[in-house]
Amino acid sequence: MINQIILGLSTGAMYSLVAIGLVMMYKVSGVMNFAYGNMGMFITYIIWWLSSSMGVNLYLSIILGIMFAAIMGVSVERYGLRPIRHLSHGSMLIVTFGILMILEGLAVEIWGTEYKSFPELISGTPFVFKGDFGIVVLRRQDLLVFTTLIVISIAIALFTKFTKFGIAIRAVSENEEVAGYMGINVGSVLGFSWAFGVSMAALVGVIAAPKVFVSPTMLTFYQIQGFTAAVLGGFETFTGAVFGGLILGVLEKIVGNYISEGFKASISLVIIILVLVFFPSGLFGRKIRRRA
Repeated sequence: MINQIILGLSTGAMYSLVAIGLVMMYKVSGVMNFAYGNMGMFITYIIWWLSSSMGVNLYLSIILGIMFAAIMGVSVERYGLRPIRHLSHGSMLIVTFGILMILEGLAVEIWGTEYKSFPELISGTPFVFKGDFGIVVLRRQDLLVFTTLIVISIAIALFTKFTKFGIAIRAVSENEEVAGYMGINVGSVLGFSWAFGVSMAALVGVIAAPKVFVSPTMLTFYQIQGFTAAVLGGFETFTGAVFGGLILGVLEKIVGNYISEGFKASISLVIIILVLVFFPSGLFGRKIRRRA
């Protein structure tokens, strides 16, 4: 059981990383980015191409890829969403759907549909712990995911609480119009939220690629589970994104092992329905505010 929980937490940590990016974009811009997974997928293809075809060092390729992801996020927000913010929320959602299809089509056209292998970021034998509790196996990949989640969670908490720009992010997420009246550069905050969100998508793609391979649909499942994690924890809080993902990962693992592996794929829909019925703001969320 302990091993199953650890595996569930590792999977859940990946969902948390996805949810953090989604929540950042949603909190600040009020837009649910349906192209999130495909943005991460496209950047992962670029990183794979740089390292495998161009001979660039893998870790340098990852850095360059995440930088490109930030530029992509800023560009989409600035030139794709900001000009139509005055129209309707639905119009911005349509733009993200359009980006989803464009990036998937480009990936297929440029790299084809064959699965591409991606090297492990961290390799080696797993750590084995023995005791009265039995035998616990901790994979190095699990440590990578846990460490990444912890570092990013702490960094976000410190950044949004103790820096001027972080406080500006909180102000814009509370009330965009009032934040503008207070002299906050709302455009910069909006651009940053999308730069951060797409960079998180690229990071998730790089971590997941050795397991799921690089393909046009490699992050579709992770986006669905990340969205579920955000709904479970609450779309208004990063804490909810983190714990929502971890809880979802453990529940998924328990259901798959002790109930039915086939039912595991449906648990996300069941969780979304139950949470929206009984906890509309999520387990850790506050009452959702209307954006100005």
